[in-house]
Amino acid sequence: MLSLRHKIVKKLPQLLRQLSTEKHTCEEVKIPAPWGHITGKWWGPQDKRPILCCHGWQDNCGSFDTLIPLLPSHLGYLAIDFPGHGHSTQLPPGIFYHGIDSVVIVKRIIDYFNWSKVSLLGHSLGAITCYQYGLLYPDTMDFLVCLDSFKPLVHEDRKIERMVRTVQNFLKYDQLNSLKGEPPCYTFDVLEKMLHEGTRKSIALESCKYILERNIAPSTNEPGKYYFKRDGRLKVSILLGWAQKDIIESISRITYPVFISKATQSPFFENKEHVSEVLEVIRKVNKDFEYHSVEGTHHVHLNNPERLGGLISGFIKKYDNADRSDGGLKLS
Repeated sequence: MLSLRHKIVKKLPQLLRQLSTEKHTCEEVKIPAPWGHITGKWWGPQDKRPILCCHGWQDNCGSFDTLIPLLPSHLGYLAIDFPGHGHSTQLPPGIFYHGIDSVVIVKRIIDYFNWSKVSLLGHSLGAITCYQYGLLYPDTMDFLVCLDSFKPLVHEDRKIERMVRTVQNFLKYDQLNSLKGEPPCYTFDVLEKMLHEGTRKSIALESCKYILERNIAPSTNEPGKYYFKRDGRLKVSILLGWAQKDIIESISRITYPVFISKATQSPFFENKEHVSEVLEVIRKVNKDFEYHSVEGTHHVHLNNPERLGGLISGFIKKYDNADRSDGGLKLS
């Protein structure tokens, strides 16, 4: 009896995910851009303004495939692929992926749909993007949800050396992009293991499929094998250029509700004291601020979405009082 109960409890998150997915449907979206297009998935209602979801570094919109089905189903969710990721067009040859680029992408999408306000949900670098957008345009924000990162990263040591390395690496990967022929190809099983190990096991082996689905392409030379199609230039360190004092001074602009979560098994990617300092100031100045520590890795939202789904849903239900009639899906 205990064994049966244990099996049911163990499978419960998977069953809940299955049931939730049945209530949510998504449609591929393509947004025009001067260099090509920005792609994504529009989940749920298409007749009103959705929550815009931004993925992390070298991931894609599949990062939210398991989480969105656990969020309020009366709302829409537009999860995008940033340029060079997923199905979105890469930036032209010779162009560097700068930290501000993703903020510009968010603004471009908002302008395309003519939204007067925006609700943002981001993970990792996507969360940093959303946080920066909120600092620049606080009056347009409904609320902000940041998963496992939020503030721009600050690295004050060895700046010159970092910049030299960044320039050298960019030129290397830009040159590699110009080579003819396919990159190295692997079976899907091998790619799953490569992604799992490459993220230091942050993405669970069984979760890798959600990212790989949009980040690989089938080989034309080796049937049954695939290669990574994301832009190699993304491997280069992304320059943000913020100083800690500027981040602290800008917190007064965060006048909207903010949700921040941190996974227990995830690194801080910078000096932990920088993060703690900013959190302390936000707590003091923003009465609509929530912070949650969640058991799991940097990709807990993908691996174990049930650990975050209820928390985020509660936050959204509490603060989603905006008029969303000003921007649904544009049908071409």
